[in-house]
Amino acid sequence: MQQFWLRKEGNRDLILYMLGWAATPNAINHICPAGYDVLAICNYTDIHPLTSEELGEYRRIYLFAWSFGVWVSEQACRHLPLYKAIALNGTPYPVDDRYGMRLRVVLRTMRSLARNGGSNPAAESQDAERYMPDGPYPDRDPLDKIAELQNLSAWCKENPTIGLKWDKAYIGDKDEIFPPDNMRAYWEPLGLGTAFSSYHYPFAHPEVVLNELDA
Repeated sequence: MQQFWLRKEGNRDLILYMLGWAATPNAINHICPAGYDVLAICNYTDIHPLTSEELGEYRRIYLFAWSFGVWVSEQACRHLPLYKAIALNGTPYPVDDRYGMRLRVVLRTMRSLARNGGSNPAAESQDAERYMPDGPYPDRDPLDKIAELQNLSAWCKENPTIGLKWDKAYIGDKDEIFPPDNMRAYWEPLGLGTAFSSYHYPFAHPEVVLNELDA
């Protein structure tokens, strides 16, 4: 798990982004509102629990977890005193025929990465120009992306334990990676599914973050 502090100024509240597979902080570099410290976590070569001692003492911690980051949050954030936990286009079961991506889709993604030299197949969707916006953080090595996807796919099957208290789950109605029907099947029985018009990349809609922040 790599940590990138986009802002660390001693603010009272923290925005914590648990990003999806293959992401860099460029994905959320444009959503760093003033008055909040902002931490982005990605590149899950390993996963370990986060603690208040590690992050510092905050009045409020807002968690925004995207895609595979929802499952990672279940493993890494359960001991944090979260003020809000928001899932974005993902579930705690990312490789699952009922609630996540089908295994054959994950395997096809790995093969496509190997053939295409590391370009992200998700970027071929209709929101390609906004999927991973340009920014100061360099793209990651293709082999690194493949290894991360292999690890995450195996780990989430080996460690299906869940227990994080989620407050809301946004479900993109045009998501081409996580099937919307599967996300609805998981979140709606919990009373947490909120539909919005989006492809897999949710941060083209900054309001999913900004509207969840208390004044």
